[in-house]
Amino acid sequence: MPKLSVIVPVYNAEKYLRRCLDGLVSQTFTDFEVLCVNDGSTDKSKKILDEYAARDKRFVVINKKNAGVSAARNDGIKRARGGYIHFLDADDVIDDEYYSAMIYGAEDADVVCSGFVSNSKYSSNLTYKRFHNLTGMYGKLFWTQALVKSFVWRYLFRADFIKKNHLRFDTSLISQEDAIFVLNAMPLANRVIIVPNVNYHYIFNDASALNKRDLTHRRKIKEQYKFVKQYKSMYAREHNVYALWRFRKIIKIFI
Repeated sequence: MPKLSVIVPVYNAEKYLRRCLDGLVSQTFTDFEVLCVNDGSTDKSKKILDEYAARDKRFVVINKKNAGVSAARNDGIKRARGGYIHFLDADDVIDDEYYSAMIYGAEDADVVCSGFVSNSKYSSNLTYKRFHNLTGMYGKLFWTQALVKSFVWRYLFRADFIKKNHLRFDTSLISQEDAIFVLNAMPLANRVIIVPNVNYHYIFNDASALNKRDLTHRRKIKEQYKFVKQYKSMYAREHNVYALWRFRKIIKIFI
Protein backbone atom coordinates (compact mmCIF):
# COMPACT_ATOMS: atom_id res chain seq x y z
CA MET A 1 0.00 0.00 0.00
CA PRO A 2 1.39 3.44 -0.89
CA LYS A 3 1.99 6.05 1.77
CA LEU A 4 0.14 8.69 -0.24
CA SER A 5 -2.66 8.92 -2.80
CA VAL A 6 -2.63 11.98 -5.06
CA ILE A 7 -6.03 12.70 -6.62
CA VAL A 8 -5.90 14.83 -9.78
CA PRO A 9 -9.25 15.82 -11.35
CA VAL A 10 -8.73 16.45 -15.04
CA TYR A 11 -11.08 18.23 -17.43
CA ASN A 12 -9.75 19.54 -20.76
CA ALA A 13 -6.37 20.31 -19.22
CA GLU A 14 -4.08 19.44 -22.15
CA LYS A 15 -2.36 22.86 -22.17
CA TYR A 16 -0.86 22.48 -18.69
CA LEU A 17 -1.36 18.82 -17.73
CA ARG A 18 2.19 17.70 -18.58
CA ARG A 19 3.64 20.42 -16.35
CA CYS A 20 1.55 19.16 -13.43
CA LEU A 21 2.35 15.48 -14.02
CA ASP A 22 6.06 16.16 -14.54
CA GLY A 23 6.03 17.81 -11.13
CA LEU A 24 4.81 14.51 -9.67
CA VAL A 25 7.40 12.45 -11.52
CA SER A 26 10.19 14.67 -10.17
CA GLN A 27 9.17 14.31 -6.51
CA THR A 28 11.98 13.20 -4.20
CA PHE A 29 9.37 11.22 -2.26
CA THR A 30 8.30 8.25 -4.36
CA ASP A 31 5.89 6.09 -2.29
CA PHE A 32 2.66 7.39 -3.81
CA GLU A 33 -0.04 6.59 -6.34
CA VAL A 34 -1.59 9.16 -8.66
CA LEU A 35 -5.30 8.78 -9.37
CA CYS A 36 -5.96 10.85 -12.48
CA VAL A 37 -9.73 11.25 -12.74
CA ASN A 38 -10.51 12.12 -16.35
CA ASP A 39 -13.83 13.95 -15.98
CA GLY A 40 -15.10 13.49 -19.52
CA SER A 41 -12.38 15.54 -21.23
CA THR A 42 -12.91 16.22 -24.94
CA ASP A 43 -9.38 17.41 -25.69
CA LYS A 44 -6.11 15.41 -25.60
CA SER A 45 -6.06 15.05 -21.81
CA LYS A 46 -6.91 11.34 -21.88
CA LYS A 47 -4.11 10.65 -24.36
CA ILE A 48 -1.62 12.45 -22.13
CA LEU A 49 -2.82 10.59 -19.02
CA ASP A 50 -2.56 7.23 -20.78
CA GLU A 51 0.98 8.11 -21.84
CA TYR A 52 2.09 8.75 -18.25
CA ALA A 53 0.27 5.65 -16.97
CA ALA A 54 2.06 3.52 -19.56
CA ARG A 55 5.44 4.87 -18.43
CA ASP A 56 4.90 4.89 -14.67
CA LYS A 57 2.88 2.25 -12.83
CA ARG A 58 2.11 4.73 -10.04
CA PHE A 59 -0.24 6.60 -12.40
CA VAL A 60 -3.80 5.27 -12.66
CA VAL A 61 -6.36 6.75 -15.07
CA ILE A 62 -10.03 6.75 -14.06
CA ASN A 63 -12.32 7.70 -16.96
CA LYS A 64 -15.83 8.94 -16.27
CA LYS A 65 -18.59 11.08 -17.72
CA ASN A 66 -18.30 14.76 -16.94
CA ALA A 67 -19.81 15.47 -13.54
CA GLY A 68 -17.63 18.25 -12.14
CA VAL A 69 -14.59 18.51 -9.90
CA SER A 70 -16.41 17.53 -6.70
CA ALA A 71 -17.64 14.24 -8.14
CA ALA A 72 -14.18 13.58 -9.60
CA ARG A 73 -12.52 14.08 -6.21
CA ASN A 74 -15.13 11.90 -4.52
CA ASP A 75 -14.44 9.13 -7.04
CA GLY A 76 -10.76 9.46 -6.25
CA ILE A 77 -11.42 9.10 -2.53
CA LYS A 78 -13.25 5.81 -3.16
CA ARG A 79 -10.26 4.41 -5.08
CA ALA A 80 -7.49 5.79 -2.85
CA ARG A 81 -5.23 3.20 -1.18
CA GLY A 82 -2.72 5.54 0.45
CA GLY A 83 -2.36 6.44 4.10
CA TYR A 84 -2.73 10.12 3.22
CA ILE A 85 -4.69 11.84 0.46
CA HIS A 86 -3.75 15.00 -1.43
CA PHE A 87 -5.97 16.81 -3.94
CA LEU A 88 -3.80 18.33 -6.68
CA ASP A 89 -5.33 20.54 -9.36
CA ALA A 90 -4.26 19.75 -12.92
CA ASP A 91 -3.15 23.32 -13.68
CA ASP A 92 -0.93 23.66 -10.59
CA VAL A 93 2.53 22.42 -9.60
CA ILE A 94 4.35 21.54 -6.39
CA ASP A 95 7.93 21.85 -5.17
CA ASP A 96 10.07 18.77 -5.86
CA GLU A 97 10.45 18.30 -2.09
CA TYR A 98 6.75 18.88 -1.39
CA TYR A 99 5.68 15.35 -0.48
CA SER A 100 8.96 14.53 1.27
CA ALA A 101 8.45 17.50 3.58
CA MET A 102 4.72 16.99 4.09
CA ILE A 103 4.90 13.25 4.83
CA TYR A 104 7.98 13.64 7.04
CA GLY A 105 6.26 16.39 9.02
CA ALA A 106 2.89 14.67 9.28
CA GLU A 107 3.60 12.68 12.47
CA ASP A 108 0.26 10.86 12.04
CA ALA A 109 -1.69 14.14 12.18
CA ASP A 110 -5.19 14.09 10.72
CA VAL A 111 -4.45 17.14 8.56
CA VAL A 112 -1.12 18.47 7.24
CA CYS A 113 -0.97 22.00 5.87
CA SER A 114 1.53 23.86 3.68
CA GLY A 115 1.99 27.38 2.45
CA PHE A 116 1.39 28.35 -1.15
CA VAL A 117 2.57 30.72 -3.82
CA SER A 118 0.00 32.27 -6.16
CA ASN A 119 0.36 34.02 -9.49
CA SER A 120 -3.17 35.41 -9.17
CA LYS A 121 -3.96 38.97 -8.12
CA TYR A 122 -7.00 37.54 -6.34
CA SER A 123 -5.00 35.50 -3.81
CA SER A 124 -1.86 36.55 -1.97
CA ASN A 125 0.92 34.15 -0.97
CA LEU A 126 0.98 32.42 2.39
CA THR A 127 4.29 30.89 3.46
CA TYR A 128 5.51 29.45 6.77
CA LYS A 129 8.93 29.57 8.39
CA ARG A 130 8.36 27.14 11.26
CA PHE A 131 6.33 24.09 12.25
CA HIS A 132 3.00 24.49 14.03
CA ASN A 133 1.37 21.65 15.99
CA LEU A 134 -2.27 22.65 16.41
CA THR A 135 -5.00 21.03 18.48
CA GLY A 136 -7.35 23.85 19.54
CA MET A 137 -9.95 25.20 17.13
CA TYR A 138 -8.75 28.80 17.38
CA GLY A 139 -5.15 27.84 16.63
CA LYS A 140 -6.11 25.58 13.75
CA LEU A 141 -8.12 28.31 12.04
CA PHE A 142 -5.75 31.17 12.89
CA TRP A 143 -2.56 29.58 11.58
CA THR A 144 -4.03 27.78 8.56
CA GLN A 145 -6.18 30.81 7.68
CA ALA A 146 -8.80 28.24 6.67
CA LEU A 147 -11.65 30.75 6.93
CA VAL A 148 -10.08 32.86 4.19
CA LYS A 149 -7.58 30.73 2.27
CA SER A 150 -9.60 27.53 2.40
CA PHE A 151 -8.09 25.84 -0.67
CA VAL A 152 -8.18 22.06 -0.33
CA TRP A 153 -4.94 21.62 -2.29
CA ARG A 154 -2.99 23.13 0.63
CA TYR A 155 -3.64 20.05 2.74
CA LEU A 156 -2.86 16.38 3.09
CA PHE A 157 -5.58 14.45 4.89
CA ARG A 158 -5.14 11.14 6.63
CA ALA A 159 -7.22 8.71 4.57
CA ASP A 160 -8.74 7.01 7.60
CA PHE A 161 -9.76 10.42 8.91
CA ILE A 162 -11.61 11.24 5.67
CA LYS A 163 -13.34 7.88 5.48
CA LYS A 164 -14.20 7.60 9.19
CA ASN A 165 -15.86 11.02 9.15
CA HIS A 166 -17.52 10.49 5.74
CA LEU A 167 -15.98 13.69 4.38
CA ARG A 168 -16.97 14.28 0.78
CA PHE A 169 -17.20 17.20 -1.64
CA ASP A 170 -20.62 18.74 -2.24
CA THR A 171 -21.48 17.95 -5.86
CA SER A 172 -24.16 20.68 -5.94
CA LEU A 173 -21.45 23.35 -5.79
CA ILE A 174 -19.45 24.47 -8.83
CA SER A 175 -17.23 26.77 -6.76
CA GLN A 176 -16.07 27.01 -3.14
CA GLU A 177 -16.66 23.28 -2.67
CA ASP A 178 -13.16 22.92 -1.26
CA ALA A 179 -13.84 25.59 1.39
CA ILE A 180 -16.78 23.59 2.74
CA PHE A 181 -14.70 20.39 2.74
CA VAL A 182 -11.80 21.99 4.62
CA LEU A 183 -14.00 23.74 7.18
CA ASN A 184 -15.95 20.54 7.82
CA ALA A 185 -12.66 18.75 8.47
CA MET A 186 -11.14 21.26 10.89
CA PRO A 187 -13.29 20.67 14.00
CA LEU A 188 -12.98 16.89 13.52
CA ALA A 189 -9.18 16.90 13.31
CA ASN A 190 -7.43 15.98 16.55
CA ARG A 191 -4.21 17.51 15.29
CA VAL A 192 -3.21 19.77 12.41
CA ILE A 193 0.44 20.14 11.47
CA ILE A 194 1.77 23.08 9.45
CA VAL A 195 4.96 22.25 7.52
CA PRO A 196 7.29 25.18 6.73
CA ASN A 197 9.62 25.93 3.83
CA VAL A 198 7.67 24.06 1.17
CA ASN A 199 4.99 25.43 -1.12
CA TYR A 200 2.14 24.52 -3.39
CA HIS A 201 2.15 26.68 -6.53
CA TYR A 202 -1.32 27.88 -7.46
CA ILE A 203 -1.41 28.96 -11.09
CA PHE A 204 -4.40 31.05 -12.09
CA ASN A 205 -5.92 29.68 -15.26
CA ASP A 206 -8.27 32.03 -17.07
CA ALA A 207 -9.75 29.14 -19.08
CA SER A 208 -10.67 27.03 -16.04
CA ALA A 209 -14.20 26.01 -15.08
CA LEU A 210 -14.38 28.87 -12.57
CA ASN A 211 -13.63 31.45 -15.25
CA LYS A 212 -16.10 30.56 -17.99
CA ARG A 213 -17.62 33.60 -19.64
CA ASP A 214 -21.11 32.13 -19.85
CA LEU A 215 -23.40 34.58 -18.04
CA THR A 216 -25.56 31.92 -16.37
CA HIS A 217 -22.46 30.10 -15.15
CA ARG A 218 -20.96 33.30 -13.76
CA ARG A 219 -24.22 34.19 -12.03
CA LYS A 220 -24.32 30.80 -10.34
CA ILE A 221 -20.73 31.18 -9.16
CA LYS A 222 -21.52 34.61 -7.73
CA GLU A 223 -24.50 33.17 -5.84
CA GLN A 224 -22.37 30.36 -4.43
CA TYR A 225 -19.62 32.74 -3.33
CA LYS A 226 -22.27 34.69 -1.42
CA PHE A 227 -23.64 31.49 0.12
CA VAL A 228 -20.20 30.31 1.26
CA LYS A 229 -19.37 33.74 2.69
CA GLN A 230 -22.51 33.53 4.83
CA TYR A 231 -21.64 29.94 5.73
CA LYS A 232 -18.18 31.00 6.94
CA SER A 233 -19.67 33.74 9.10
CA MET A 234 -22.11 31.32 10.74
CA TYR A 235 -19.37 28.71 11.08
CA ALA A 236 -17.12 31.18 12.90
CA ARG A 237 -19.91 32.06 15.33
CA GLU A 238 -20.73 28.40 15.95
CA HIS A 239 -17.10 27.58 16.79
CA ASN A 240 -16.54 30.72 18.88
CA VAL A 241 -13.91 32.16 16.56
CA TYR A 242 -15.92 34.99 15.06
CA ALA A 243 -13.08 37.47 15.65
CA LEU A 244 -11.01 35.51 13.12
CA TRP A 245 -13.71 36.11 10.52
CA ARG A 246 -14.54 39.69 11.44
CA PHE A 247 -10.90 40.81 11.47
CA ARG A 248 -9.66 38.46 8.72
CA LYS A 249 -8.13 41.24 6.62
CA ILE A 250 -6.07 42.46 9.55
CA ILE A 251 -5.12 39.06 10.99
CA LYS A 252 -3.50 37.83 7.77
CA ILE A 253 -0.79 40.47 8.22
CA PHE A 254 0.53 38.60 11.27
CA ILE A 255 0.80 35.15 9.66
